[in-house]
Amino acid sequence: MRFAEHIDEPDLRWLYLYWLKRKAGRFPPPRDRIDPVDLRHLLPSLFVIEVDHEQERFRYRLAGSDVESLVLTKLHGRWLDEAVISPLREFFDESFCISAFQRKVHFRRNTLHLAGRPYIRYARILLPLSNDGEKIDHLLGCIKIDQRFSRGNPTAVSESEITIADIATFELDAYDDGVIAPK
Repeated sequence: MRFAEHIDEPDLRWLYLYWLKRKAGRFPPPRDRIDPVDLRHLLPSLFVIEVDHEQERFRYRLAGSDVESLVLTKLHGRWLDEAVISPLREFFDESFCISAFQRKVHFRRNTLHLAGRPYIRYARILLPLSNDGEKIDHLLGCIKIDQRFSRGNPTAVSESEITIADIATFELDAYDDGVIAPK
């Protein structure tokens, strides 16, 4: 099964296919091959992360309103470890490291339970970008929240701060032919 067939969220599949077209025969595409005009319909759910390899840190260069509402904080220009101080940060770190340091496309569908908030079901994709074709210097990400699930399940979690139910995670190796097995 090809990677794109695992992406059951239409906007995320569209973004992945767009990213593939921008590769221009190499992995991964440079950031300047991604045209914001092409992505305007996804802006509320998009984010761009700058990767600092020396410090192994991630800085938000762009964060749409849907992304910021999920973590309840402003992200633009902030380092992940300063902006998100909760168990969520470790969860984000893991995925960002897989994409940035292992050079993989990362798709995940989750149900997230935060204290005092309804269950949140979402899908997210991380797409590596590289100006030199080797070192990943940015991650292009998009998150889509399933509003039907959140509205249909108004129960707020109060017993623990955070619980993450990993529904599906898929990774695509940089040199893979696009055929993968679910993880």
